[in-house]
Amino acid sequence: MRGPSVEGKVVAAVVGVSLASGLGGAWLVGRVLRQEIEDAGREAMRSAAETLAAVEQAEVEKLSATLDALLANDALRAAFLRRDRARLLALSQPIFATLRERDRVTHWYFVDPSRTVFLRVHLPELRGDLVDRETLRRAVETRERGAGKELGKTAFALRVVRPWVVDGQLAGYVELAEEMDAFLAAMKARTGDDLGLLLERRVLAEKGFVGLPASSWNERPDVVMVATAPAVERLVGFGGGADAVPDAGLPLGEVEQGDRSYLRGVVPLRDVGGRRVGALLVLHDFSGEHAALRAALQRSFVLLLAVALAAAALVGLAVHRIVFLRLGRLRRRIEARAAAAGLPVASAVLSGNDEVGRLEALVDRVLPDPSPPEEPAARVTGSHDV
Repeated sequence: MRGPSVEGKVVAAVVGVSLASGLGGAWLVGRVLRQEIEDAGREAMRSAAETLAAVEQAEVEKLSATLDALLANDALRAAFLRRDRARLLALSQPIFATLRERDRVTHWYFVDPSRTVFLRVHLPELRGDLVDRETLRRAVETRERGAGKELGKTAFALRVVRPWVVDGQLAGYVELAEEMDAFLAAMKARTGDDLGLLLERRVLAEKGFVGLPASSWNERPDVVMVATAPAVERLVGFGGGADAVPDAGLPLGEVEQGDRSYLRGVVPLRDVGGRRVGALLVLHDFSGEHAALRAALQRSFVLLLAVALAAAALVGLAVHRIVFLRLGRLRRRIEARAAAAGLPVASAVLSGNDEVGRLEALVDRVLPDPSPPEEPAARVTGSHDV
């Protein structure tokens, strides 16, 4: 019974190696695509940090321009100089309603030169307290604008403060602020990302922050979520503090929610003094890019396997034509000549039941071993034998 042919074994080995190479190539492509996703995550965090700075600058300029217009209002100036709180509030409230709706302004302060609050337009019943914030301190020291993200007693907000100088005399200070909920809405409008804000509990405690319900204080021991889109904290799943976030941001990989794919990450948040006070959670919709990468991976997998099988077929055909086809012709010529010469078949001994074994046996048949047979050992007889 004839065994598996050498050609079949060689072709099987070539196909196996080709398929393994194709699968290995597909795995490498998958690794490259996963690296692309990781790079996209880092790029999303870098972009979020840059957007944070750009949006902050744009909002500061917007608030500054609004303040300039307010300081030029003669009626507001007269009421503030007379310290007519009722008149100042009556004039300010309709303006504030427009600013809140149109420009996302959430806080408006009139502050005396002594840094005590003369009027909070957004909270008129709260007044007379001393303001000890860096933005106001900068405005006092420089007689210019003070601006930046800063925590107060009731809000973490982007604040802009200007001195109000009338006829060379300091009348006081006017501040506009935008709470981080509104600030994050401006960022989302610019990037499409869902965002959340974590603040360090130690920073909140230092400021005596009272702007959160009691239940919020008990959710995490180190940070407090003060502003977020509904799904951000659950999907981002960041369990560390602001100190654990590198300056370039911390990508947290990819997460899928229904038919959507998101890149997650965290960006450090600094206040106007440059101190880390919290972190910005970023949820970047990556669905389009993810679908494209997955389709590319599938196409690459199919293409690599097709190339591997085609390469196996070409190698198998080449081996057949270059080696085994010629070996077959050689075997048939030798068999024909051995038969014509009447060489006995019994002298051929098969070393294997395939092409090579039969060819070896045929060579032994045609070209027998030239070494002479060994002679039997001489018989030794005793001296008494006759």
